[in-house]
Amino acid sequence: MSVLFVQNRPIRAGAQTSLARLVDSEPIRSIDPVVLLNSNGWLSDQLSRQGTSFSVFPFKSSRALSTRIFGLSTWARKVAVSLGETCASIQCVVANDHQECPLAIALAKELGDLPVLSVLRTPGMTKRDFEKYDCDVSQSLMVVGRELQERTNEWTSKSIALFEEGFEEAEFQPWKPVPQSCPTRLLLIGSEAPRKGFTDFIEALQAFERQRPDFPGWTCDLTGSRTDAIDALLAKPMRSQFHFLGRIEGFPARVREYDFAIHPSRAETFGMAPIEAILAGTPTLLSSTGVAAELSLPSSWTFPPGNIASLTERLEFLWESWPPIDIAAIQSQIRARFHINHTASAVRTQLDLLINRR
Repeated sequence: MSVLFVQNRPIRAGAQTSLARLVDSEPIRSIDPVVLLNSNGWLSDQLSRQGTSFSVFPFKSSRALSTRIFGLSTWARKVAVSLGETCASIQCVVANDHQECPLAIALAKELGDLPVLSVLRTPGMTKRDFEKYDCDVSQSLMVVGRELQERTNEWTSKSIALFEEGFEEAEFQPWKPVPQSCPTRLLLIGSEAPRKGFTDFIEALQAFERQRPDFPGWTCDLTGSRTDAIDALLAKPMRSQFHFLGRIEGFPARVREYDFAIHPSRAETFGMAPIEAILAGTPTLLSSTGVAAELSLPSSWTFPPGNIASLTERLEFLWESWPPIDIAAIQSQIRARFHINHTASAVRTQLDLLINRR
């Protein structure tokens, strides 16, 4: 028996990192997973390192109606030929987000009307997206995060299982010695996408600088690229300095180089990056969105998403007081609830139900 996972982009991002962990876990590895990718990239390299089978075949764009009607079945036949003998053992197809749903459905039909499990991950997904990408055609649905699960329940009569991200034991690193005072260099985690809140952080830092002329400014490294909106804000004089790192490889090792990190996101289904930063042992100020809202975190290290005034207050408080954060205790919470074995067992249960139902 084998299960085919469909993932479009191979870049290092939340969905791809989650998939790499999932297919390397014992509950999923025991059913011989195969990952289908659009192209080579970070994910194909990671799958090679961990010994997971994968195949690369360019994807059809499923956005255009003409492609969805005429192109997907032809594409699916070509993929089946490319997979060769592997096809005979495939018992289920998994879409790794809603954008992959039409592709997974076309492949499942070509491979003998196999069942489809779709994992819905995007926090901004709308009912229109759900319908446009034929998510409800899937025989089974899992959704990342309770907030998205509640919204999705209104769009379908199907039972929707909760997908909670999981982390491997090797990712739980020893906590770092905490500096006695607030560091002068920090890492801003996320990307240039508007919902990641980089502009919120810049506005909050500008307000902090206006309120406290004695604040010398921070050196801020950002894991993303510049945008027009960001440039417009940075055109104003500031004491703080900004460096844009783009996408970075080896995220846990990189974040561990810093004594202070901030994740200012406005919305997350889960919020993997700030949890990875905490697992790396780095004190992290984060917005209360995604799973961060469900953990017992000190109030001085969290703020309401999108609330610039609250973020400004937190920045000033941390600069002045730099209160300790018990990273070991937070890691214990994460291990108890979000270990990869918990996640993989839940997914395996859904797969077994689908396959045994055939």
